[in-house]
Amino acid sequence: MIMPTPLLTDPAQPLASARAYRRRLADLLQDDLAFRGQPTGYASHGFHAFPAKFPPQLARHFIEGLTERRDCVLDPMMGSGTTLVEAFLLDRHAQGFDIDPLARLQSRVKTRPLDSAQAKNQGEALLARARHALATDRAGLNRRLTARFDSRTQRFISYWFASDKQVELQALIE
Repeated sequence: MIMPTPLLTDPAQPLASARAYRRRLADLLQDDLAFRGQPTGYASHGFHAFPAKFPPQLARHFIEGLTERRDCVLDPMMGSGTTLVEAFLLDRHAQGFDIDPLARLQSRVKTRPLDSAQAKNQGEALLARARHALATDRAGLNRRLTARFDSRTQRFISYWFASDKQVELQALIE
């Protein structure tokens, strides 16, 4: 739900404002809302799959059409946070709620600002540690990998990943 925050300066304004809002909404609903072929994985939208996820362009369309910069956007069933991300990208404040704990976790992760330099440095440090472990303790990584999973899980992993890649993934995990 998108809530505009109009300035009320005279008693007749709420009614006129509500009518104008309904007209804008009706106009927006007449637009082509399919957004077929448009990229949907930009920003943090491609972070993780989520059932019943709608295209971010749909949220963007209504946020741009019904709110102004710095307005507040409320999403009472936020799912994976698509509307919240779009609101932030459009310089709106956003608040969302959901009873699904996975939805809440995804929304928190998708809307948390990251310092790109810090993320790059941490990623490079992680890769350096993994490369060091591969160079100095490949046998230990292999032992810990074997001990980590039961035989059924091991068969599944072996189906999807070559042995050397499994050890590399274990190095990343550690």
